[in-house]
Amino acid sequence: MRGCDDDGKPHVLVENKFWAGLTENQPVSYLRKLAERTQPTILLVVGPENRREWLWRELNQRLADDKISATVATVAGIFDVATTSIGPILALTSWTKLLSSLELEVADDPSARSDLLQLRALCEAVDNEAFVPISSEAASDQRTPALILQLSSVWESSVELAVTEGVLNLKGTTRQADASRIGRYAYIGEGKHAGLWLGIHLWLPLISRSARTKIKW
Repeated sequence: MRGCDDDGKPHVLVENKFWAGLTENQPVSYLRKLAERTQPTILLVVGPENRREWLWRELNQRLADDKISATVATVAGIFDVATTSIGPILALTSWTKLLSSLELEVADDPSARSDLLQLRALCEAVDNEAFVPISSEAASDQRTPALILQLSSVWESSVELAVTEGVLNLKGTTRQADASRIGRYAYIGEGKHAGLWLGIHLWLPLISRSARTKIKW
């Protein structure tokens, strides 16, 4: 998306990102194109909130790789801003913060608010379905595996207690572990009239409520 003057020359470029990587032209080629203008110009990159820090590091690294220096600042908690040595301003914000700001501006316009709500729903859907890169902090956070181990202990103890009390039986059933869940099948009571699965399902929290109604248990 671009904002042009009366002569059709761009002064504002908006690069909309979700989870796709930066292209070879981003951001340096765009900035050099804007640097041809004599008036102030800006390249604004909009991306997911969870990707904002990664994008900002990558954008600044590309400036450094191309020997473009920049003075970095944060504007009102909404934008990360870098004034580049070649002239144009490089700015980054997230869809969440951008939409929140726009909603304040159109508070008295029902039609515009409706459009923004649809755009916000689209952004949330894309975020929920996208792969979120693992940060170094997440990779070294021991609380995550510890929590999974603790939850595993809870369901295993629950199954053992239920078997001891005669509520469940495990005849002919097996444990199960794959990339999405850890658990086992069991039967209710002494017979095999009703079965169930107990354990930890890692995907269920990511499934929307509407989608859950379509799952056959």
